[in-house]
Amino acid sequence: MKRFLTTVLFLLLVSPVAWGQEMVLHQDLQTKAFVLRGERDGLWEKTLVVHFQGPRRVLSTQDGFMEAMAILNSSAEPALWEKVCRELKTEKEVGGKIYLRTMKEKIAGSLKINPESIGQLGTAADMDHLAVVTKAYKPFVVTALVTAGAKTNALRTGVDEGAHIEGEEPKGTVIVFVLTNAKLTDGAMARALITITEAKTAAFQDLDVPSSYTKNIQATGTGTDSIIIVSGMAGPQVTYTGGHSKIGELIGKAAREAVLAALEKQNGFKLKK
Repeated sequence: MKRFLTTVLFLLLVSPVAWGQEMVLHQDLQTKAFVLRGERDGLWEKTLVVHFQGPRRVLSTQDGFMEAMAILNSSAEPALWEKVCRELKTEKEVGGKIYLRTMKEKIAGSLKINPESIGQLGTAADMDHLAVVTKAYKPFVVTALVTAGAKTNALRTGVDEGAHIEGEEPKGTVIVFVLTNAKLTDGAMARALITITEAKTAAFQDLDVPSSYTKNIQATGTGTDSIIIVSGMAGPQVTYTGGHSKIGELIGKAAREAVLAALEKQNGFKLKK
């Protein structure tokens, strides 16, 4: 009952939202994307909505494998994350998860799809700093959509100490969406996680992003990075997405370039000349 009342109260407090202009994506991806913008208590909230023409096989580092009609990258001003985490939490659930779930349910209603068919990730990075990079080599098309922040919790995996962060509000986070026209096997989607992570780490190295926790060492990412990979519908079947394959090359280059651009937009990191 308490959770129900909290959710109702939240819905009453949410301000109207505006559907942004549709992004131009390659037609072979058979996908629409736009940014949904709103405001709550004078604080901005923005969600990247990627809506598919039909069900897609998706691999998310948050939800695992799923059949999805849409994926979301939900961002909010850091002060708003702190506010909802504080005000919406219950004895059994943290406020940030309630906030994200409510946003997903609202967007599902607008798209007229089941909330269970939506994959979602959350970030405090500004969606105005979204980077979109497309690479193509017949018969493949790959697009990476990335938001990134690395000022507060960049770390070097395998060196820096870890702490359990379940339920904390998002901090600096790299979120990578990769879409392709190719029909990826589950194994190819899993292997793509490695390719994308290597590309992200290459971008951090190229920008010389420092660890937030240990002096004088380079970060490999942040402690909250996440990826969603979306398989295509009409392209050729692919079973391997490592760097020695052409599609692996496209995935790696699109992801690296998008991470570079997003970190420059969000944090001002730039390649050294």
